[in-house]
Amino acid sequence: MSSSRAGCIRIAGVELAFAGVLLASASACGLASDRPNIVLILADDLGYGDLSSYGATHLRTPNIDSLATQGVLFTDAHTEASTCTPTRYGLLTGRYSWRTWLKYSALSTDGPLLIEEGRMTLASLLKSAGYNTSIVGKWHLGFGREDDFAQDRQGPPNSWRSRQGGPNWNGELKPGPLEVGFDYYYGIPVANSFPPYVLVEDHRVDGLREDSPIGEMGSTNYGNMEGGEGARWRDEHLADQLTAKTVDQLEKLANKQQPFFLFYAPHQPHIPNKPNARFKGTSPIGARGDCIHELDWSVGEVLTALDRLGMTESTLVMFTSDNGASPTSEAGHRPMGPVMQGRKGDLYEGGHRVPFLARWPGKIKPGTSSAEMISLNDMLATLAALTGQTMPPGAGPDSFNVLPALLGQESQAPLRPSLVMTAGGTGKLAVREGKWKFIDGQGSFGYAHNREREKRTAPGEPEGQLYDVEKDIGERNNLFKQHPEIVQRLRHLLKTIKDEGAARPR
Repeated sequence: MSSSRAGCIRIAGVELAFAGVLLASASACGLASDRPNIVLILADDLGYGDLSSYGATHLRTPNIDSLATQGVLFTDAHTEASTCTPTRYGLLTGRYSWRTWLKYSALSTDGPLLIEEGRMTLASLLKSAGYNTSIVGKWHLGFGREDDFAQDRQGPPNSWRSRQGGPNWNGELKPGPLEVGFDYYYGIPVANSFPPYVLVEDHRVDGLREDSPIGEMGSTNYGNMEGGEGARWRDEHLADQLTAKTVDQLEKLANKQQPFFLFYAPHQPHIPNKPNARFKGTSPIGARGDCIHELDWSVGEVLTALDRLGMTESTLVMFTSDNGASPTSEAGHRPMGPVMQGRKGDLYEGGHRVPFLARWPGKIKPGTSSAEMISLNDMLATLAALTGQTMPPGAGPDSFNVLPALLGQESQAPLRPSLVMTAGGTGKLAVREGKWKFIDGQGSFGYAHNREREKRTAPGEPEGQLYDVEKDIGERNNLFKQHPEIVQRLRHLLKTIKDEGAARPR
């Protein structure tokens, strides 16, 4: 931040604050070139192959791609799950979501706060380091508390209804983002295809009128919602609203004498794929492509704001996605790339391998790439290392410090020795160690798993799947029978990680 060092003096090599202000170790006075502002952008349902920088030829994403030309592009980055809520939980807590009561799928409209109060999050970690913390965009991690919410439910979690009425959409929405470390929140409470179709600011629905309270609503895509006039958003305007709020937040943060963490979670290109009129028809693959162009514009507005405010040089920007894309092909475009199979909800690579770009001028070498295997769960340990924080016992059990990979530093051993992935459609787990990926069963275990098994099952078929994803990223050559010793080792590794409750050595 250009003004971050105002109000500091240095005596005998020690920086002190004056004007009677006591500052923590990560305060403005402690802010050095290696303690940057942090902007983390998490797209919704954007596939590995949906960006020009990752090989897309039917789409134009120059703003997002600029992060690759000015920073580092990861080719082996993963979400912990192939659907949104679990990934968001893992990203913020550094803990696999399947260790909670949410084993797969996403939270329903009625869902209570999934993050346990008192658990360290990215926001609370950075707040303790003196950062201002804010989130704009999609939350989808629940509001309020309901201790028995997950008991004796039938069907996928995104359809579960509350026995107690769920969050009070006409009153105070608490606990929520502010109770897990964020100083400010503005955004949509669930997916943009689920009600309530409103924006929440801090603890309350923004713009709600007394004469039109929110009434009954469904918990399904395009579900009905009664009331809420004055607070409802329109699909075609939502990207503009969230982008404007993000830029507005940056402008406010620029005037603060402290570093900041801004988590921007846009809704695009999640269904229903209704972009603003100025983006309609800009893509040859249809409405979803138009929405990706709108997403790229939004990211461009954020990057432009950083430039205008003089904060580009002091800001680490990271861009990624919460899971793979929903479709497998669109008018010649393959959202998971030309080789990978799988989609949102699946255990195959297309379900959870995602783009990951990072830019930090002067620290990350421009135009570089990394083949290091990383997970979004690693952000907690990585940002702890970046800001000189020590995580307390129990925090981020499934998070690894991958800062050396961000900075282009060589490592003698993999920074993340193993990775567990969850099928968003069924909750089935897979494990990766080095180049080997093990799935204990046949099929993708995604939303269409039962239909796939009927097509694939044949006499003599292996009982599981083993792939060398370095040579076979498309997962078409099943080596299960050729390497029984590797299968046994990975099966034991998966069991150990589940039983021990942590992926990192204690």
